[in-house]
Amino acid sequence: MTHPASPSSLPLLAWPDVRLAITAGRRSALIAVGAIEQHGPHLPLATDTLIASETARRVAERMPGVLLGPTLPVGVSTHHASFPGTLSLPERVFQDQVSACVASLGAHGIERVFVLSGHGGNFGPLARLETESGGRIGGATFVPFADLDAFVGVFHSVSAQDGISAPDSGAHAGEWETSIMLALHPELVRMERAEVGFLGAFDPEIADRLFAEGTASLAANGVLGDPTSATAERGERHLTAWVDTLTNYFTERS
Repeated sequence: MTHPASPSSLPLLAWPDVRLAITAGRRSALIAVGAIEQHGPHLPLATDTLIASETARRVAERMPGVLLGPTLPVGVSTHHASFPGTLSLPERVFQDQVSACVASLGAHGIERVFVLSGHGGNFGPLARLETESGGRIGGATFVPFADLDAFVGVFHSVSAQDGISAPDSGAHAGEWETSIMLALHPELVRMERAEVGFLGAFDPEIADRLFAEGTASLAANGVLGDPTSATAERGERHLTAWVDTLTNYFTERS
């Protein structure tokens, strides 16, 4: 009889297996954070969580010795709150949840916890938590990837290879996010509903407006970008570039 649990998948292991893994030298862990929020009329609410989970799995495969932790599914999504189905945590509650997970792992011998996000609204809270904690929570070093501009820039660079502009590639439910979902979960994508949303430049002024006034102030359909040019093939390239970026970032801080 074979066991379904990967030796690096923390939630699927039994506690003696975790203790053995830590004793054997697995002293780093990776946690993903996502969101349950609107993603236009064509993508599911769990888009960010689904993408974060697969991203974390691929990053962990590239970093031998890293235990793959759980994906925390609900993030800071107040700017999407006017759309039905969106769930959101207050920033401090979100930060406390991340902190508690890092501290729990640290108490059992994990020395470093990497955190990645599939949702842009979590980047600011993660960055502020890193500053407040000094990069140390309980007995573990806390290493989040919290550069929102770099996050979006990865995908815009891939889109540009195919002549797709940054506004079309988008910041939410646009080309890149739709392409990744077509690659990972095509059965959940309703391309017949895909429609253009806000196509202005996503500069600091627009970002401030998004977080202050909500997504609906920019696009009534909740889309920032143009998802109609999305393809599964490009989605795989988007995801590969993102995994490369994260793997390099975390490896340098291992």
